[in-house]
Amino acid sequence: YHFRKFSNDGQFLICFSRNCQNLIVYRHSCLSYCSKGIDCDNQDEFPIKGQKFEGHFSQLYSLNLACGSELICKDFFLVTDCNYYGIFATATTPDSDPPARRGAIPNIPSMEKITFYLVRLADGTIMDERKFHNDFIHLAHNAGIFMYDDFVSILSVRHQSIHILQIRKAGMFVDVQT
Repeated sequence: YHFRKFSNDGQFLICFSRNCQNLIVYRHSCLSYCSKGIDCDNQDEFPIKGQKFEGHFSQLYSLNLACGSELICKDFFLVTDCNYYGIFATATTPDSDPPARRGAIPNIPSMEKITFYLVRLADGTIMDERKFHNDFIHLAHNAGIFMYDDFVSILSVRHQSIHILQIRKAGMFVDVQT
């Protein structure tokens, strides 16, 4: 697995499968352990369950986000202020010498398909998705995407535009302005 990070409220551990096709979410489960008069520094007395990952985390779900030549961008993850939804991205590998397209800046790499998913973190339901074709968006470390309150701005480098989306409480991306 690729461990990404905890959600802002610390409830969910966000991970990606080794092949970068699946989103895997864990919830921290508190390990309870009581020692009656035994030396607590003795490692041998700590239960075997507490020494394993599964003793501290339980897998909530595994969700297949990417298919075909798309991969999950393991360096990209945004969470809404209410910690209810996570935004994940999948993309094809960039083509460094793409064909010319109307409205696109020449000599800028292009990804055949970039998809943003709005996922309800509690149960893994994909609420909405937004696709960009033959475009280039800096996904690594959220460089081309910014979130403020319930607004998300996405910078399209190849088309020199900014897409502003609003995330509705019902779990939808709504176009505000480009």
